[in-house]
Amino acid sequence: MHINVKHSLIDPETIKQMMADYDMEGDCHCDFLARGLNDTYYITDDKDHQYIFRVYRSGWRDKQAISFELDSLLHLYEQDFRISYPIKKRDGLFLNEIEAPEGLRYGVLFSYSAGVRPLINVDNSEEIGAALGRMHELTSGFFPIHERGFQLDTTHLLDEPAAVISPVIERYIGHEAVEVFQTVVENTKADLWELDLEKGFCHGDFHNHNMHIHDGKLEVFDFDCCAIGYRGYDIAVSWWNLKNNYRNMEEECWDAFLKGYLAERDLSGAEMKSLPLFITARRIWLMGTMIANDDVWGTNWINEQTLKLFIGQLRTDRLGDENLREMDDYTRING
Repeated sequence: MHINVKHSLIDPETIKQMMADYDMEGDCHCDFLARGLNDTYYITDDKDHQYIFRVYRSGWRDKQAISFELDSLLHLYEQDFRISYPIKKRDGLFLNEIEAPEGLRYGVLFSYSAGVRPLINVDNSEEIGAALGRMHELTSGFFPIHERGFQLDTTHLLDEPAAVISPVIERYIGHEAVEVFQTVVENTKADLWELDLEKGFCHGDFHNHNMHIHDGKLEVFDFDCCAIGYRGYDIAVSWWNLKNNYRNMEEECWDAFLKGYLAERDLSGAEMKSLPLFITARRIWLMGTMIANDDVWGTNWINEQTLKLFIGQLRTDRLGDENLREMDDYTRING
């Protein structure tokens, strides 16, 4: 019987052998660090230099898309923005091609961001906001030469995940819930289209889980979701993080984040108005990503309770939506 492999785990010893293509001090040691959409390894050499080696999952990002990410990181690194940056091999190339059982995968070596995940408090939130504002300012007018394959727009954030989510909602909580969900998607898109919003380079997943703080300085990593897209979405991801994970500190830390961001870069009224809409988009994008990649998140969390909570969050996001109110009135009248 032929066995299909969806996402293999490469042995650290194999990754260690690949380090022979880099200028490292003496022998190196490799530990498997984390599994997610991509696989991450922690590398050290005899001089205690630290690195991160990422192996991209097959079919997730192609060569052009990864090259877009690397172009962007090098641009920011050259602008003295503190990031985990890619490191060349001796042959001058960044990418390693890995013939995995499931297909071609790519590996890249990155510098290691020293320190720890920043705690969420007022001071750190201001620094995080300032870092994002600075990154947006440094990439204004910057467009990498390689194609990313997607933008952080309504197609990627709303339409594509909605196509994955709708059948699952139908299965677990019925067609009426699908209609509510689709109404939220369409009305969120319509509201965004009415606004004059700036597009530019975005990190795509900018919150405290993707940065370290060391000696009071932030360093950002994991640009796997970066793309050209709505800057408002990039900002809203941090607000979403506060709402979901630090609810008791949301208001004061969000104010501090905005203070830091606005010290580096202005926001238009339209962009400010878009932020709650992009929180909804973030919820939908993440749900679609998790459902579509069940080899990472599994399926035991997909159930009636989880999906009702999801629909409830979307309804709360869109309090005052006349279409949703009309649907509720119709349901009450007709049972």
